[in-house]
Amino acid sequence: MTLSSDVGDEVPTRKRKSPAGGGIMAAARAASEDRAPATDITVLLPRISTDPIDDLVEKVRPKLGKAVDALQVAALLESDGHTDRAARVEYGYTDVFALALEVYKRMGPPSPVVPDEPNPVVLTQGRKDALRTLAHGPLYVLPSAAFPAVLAMVGLRALVIGLVAAGTLGWVLSGTAAHAAYRMLGLGRDRSAARVLFWSAVAGPPLGLLLGVVVAFGWGGGPELVAMMTGQLAYQMASTLLVFYRRELWLALSMVPAFVLGALYLSLGGAGLRLASVAVTVLGVAAAYALGLMATTRRSGEQTRPEPPLLASLRPERRAIIGVTGYGLASAALLFHAQAPYLLGRLDVAVAAVPLILCMGLVEWRANRFWAETVALTRRVHRPAAFVAGVWRAIAREVLTCLAVPAVAALLLLICLELTGLLTAAGVLMTAAHVTLAGAYYLAFLLAGRARFGWLCATMTVAVALHLVPAAVLRAGPVLDTSLYLGSVLALLGLFAAGLVPVIGQARHYR
Repeated sequence: MTLSSDVGDEVPTRKRKSPAGGGIMAAARAASEDRAPATDITVLLPRISTDPIDDLVEKVRPKLGKAVDALQVAALLESDGHTDRAARVEYGYTDVFALALEVYKRMGPPSPVVPDEPNPVVLTQGRKDALRTLAHGPLYVLPSAAFPAVLAMVGLRALVIGLVAAGTLGWVLSGTAAHAAYRMLGLGRDRSAARVLFWSAVAGPPLGLLLGVVVAFGWGGGPELVAMMTGQLAYQMASTLLVFYRRELWLALSMVPAFVLGALYLSLGGAGLRLASVAVTVLGVAAAYALGLMATTRRSGEQTRPEPPLLASLRPERRAIIGVTGYGLASAALLFHAQAPYLLGRLDVAVAAVPLILCMGLVEWRANRFWAETVALTRRVHRPAAFVAGVWRAIAREVLTCLAVPAVAALLLLICLELTGLLTAAGVLMTAAHVTLAGAYYLAFLLAGRARFGWLCATMTVAVALHLVPAAVLRAGPVLDTSLYLGSVLALLGLFAAGLVPVIGQARHYR
């Protein structure tokens, strides 16, 4: 009988001896051996590896699924506690990246992934989250129904300046507070996140009040303008808090009555409806603000671990917080600088941003979906080049979606303006620019997700300059001015895409 391993080793046969005793077991053993075939039998012994890398490969494979490149393996090894020293001492490689490259090579072709059965509960929750995010755009528009009533009280010029000033301050404050709160939440510091939001919301109305006093002294408007700007800051902070805690329904219920009365006043007019519209708007904003503050103070019944002081928690985040603040300021400048000159007398240009605002929830939803879809892509492709190509195809598809939906809303708006005799060429161009901004903001969300705030601020500043400098040199009229703005937004779209090139195709970000 010949035994051989799969590497060709032979074990020589030994001559069998007859049993010494007459025991039954010995006789049975001898009889069974006598019945064995006379020919040699080859038995393949399993290969037994003594290489620790093979053991590491088997540990990594079920966790990683389909690795697109060695960097993804390196990220997993580091998250599991493998250091450069461990790579040298335990495995004989210079560092974790060299070890990851060897593991990646030995993993071979990825095994097919069997998709999980869809969970009805997860699907239902996903639909609810999608609808909740899509509602963000209309929620941003609700307070605007009260503007006609406020306009009759403060005057057009003061209203426009107040809206732009308070809108910019609210944009910056709410964006910075939300980013800091989400960072605290990501670190498992729920109470720190709540404190950030609470104190930011408390600071909002007083800041609006001070800014309102400055605007009122400089451009008129009186106490009514100061109250409007204070309320605008209160609403922006209330919406930030309620969106953070997924209480969009509370926000809608607070403001829908104000929207209805504002629409009635716009349609029917009358001093009684004007006062009712303003009063209900004030009550709605106050209710939303109170509900937002209440959401930050609610505590779950679970025992929570101690958290460091808030300032100590925020100190490592100060660079990102400064970047987010600059991004908010640049975003407000990009949106407001082009529209502000037309808010006093060109209705078709003034309302050009409405399709964009209504569809910002869609843009946010598609940007949130991008990360999950890209993680799924890492499990479907085998090569880094295929992964990068798939990522860019997904981005192109989503940008087209974020352009198409606002374009439909813009077309409806332009038809209404044409039927009322208010549409001009400048209004069409400004509306097209804001539709293009929807695609640009989608890319901006992706850049913000990679913390590329410096690129965002720089490119937005360039876009503003590309509009303002030629317009000033050429002394552009409305048509040329809006054409230049459209061109600057198209350039911004390309600059945002260029900013994604170094970071968006790195598979290690999508574990």
